[in-house]
Amino acid sequence: MLQNYVNNESIVVIESTVAVGMTRKFLGPLAASRGILAGMSPERIDPGRVEPPPRSIPKVVSGLDDIVPGSLDAITRLYETVFDTVIPVSKPEVAEMSKLYENCQRTIAIAYANEMADACQGLGIDPFEVAHTAASKPFGYLPMYPSLGIGGHCIPVNPIYFMSTCSLPLLQQAHERTISRPSRIASQLLISLLENTQRKHGATRRPSLLVVGVGFKSGQSDLSNSPGLQLLNYMRQSGEVDLMFCDPLVNQETIPEVPKLEESSWTPDVLKTFDAIVVAAKQPGLDYNVLDTLSDVRVDVWNR
Repeated sequence: MLQNYVNNESIVVIESTVAVGMTRKFLGPLAASRGILAGMSPERIDPGRVEPPPRSIPKVVSGLDDIVPGSLDAITRLYETVFDTVIPVSKPEVAEMSKLYENCQRTIAIAYANEMADACQGLGIDPFEVAHTAASKPFGYLPMYPSLGIGGHCIPVNPIYFMSTCSLPLLQQAHERTISRPSRIASQLLISLLENTQRKHGATRRPSLLVVGVGFKSGQSDLSNSPGLQLLNYMRQSGEVDLMFCDPLVNQETIPEVPKLEESSWTPDVLKTFDAIVVAAKQPGLDYNVLDTLSDVRVDVWNR
């Protein structure tokens, strides 16, 4: 369809994260037949982040100069009208790989942070205190904190693109661990809730759970690959827990299967009625200090 809208003066750039070689495979034939100025420039926008402003984020650009000479120059000049710093690279494959390298590095770092957190819990150590302490080192360390899992449109799927063209055992293991983490945490939590409730109240009473923050990360209403939503769905499918969710950015119609606790009910008297509260993402609009007053409620905060 694209060929119906382009000519030899058209500039066509792929910004989506793709597997290495996809730009050449998708746009190469069109560049050869129609003379379009084609290339790849991976987007680096972080949803919800206001600093640094998008214009100041260095912009990587590439062009299929081996097919249509001058493509890189035209694409560079185009992006220079928008971005303060433009970084031309030799070919689209470099641009594609650089984006995968950026995001998949994060996958591995997240998997390691979560593995550290699991080890700390077995040793009776606060993993967040460990992470904050390690972050005091001003060099040679990438600050990373434990989480319930990974969400959004990029980090959960980019390793799949990378591994489609390369054998990457370390990345594969990290990807599998991060993707399965919400269900593992949910399984452990369910067992604990059922055991504690039966011990305290007998088999006739069902445990109650509030999941806070079902957007895929703080400040987002998007549910794409949301760890909080995955945990919520695991519990719902078990059929053994009375569930509610609370998220000021997500309305009841978005998750009709589970009742929503409105922000007006975010009070100690209401919150203390739950057996457990899991904070998957700290959404704006809630006073999280209230959770510190709940002495008889299990509170797991995964976003500190």
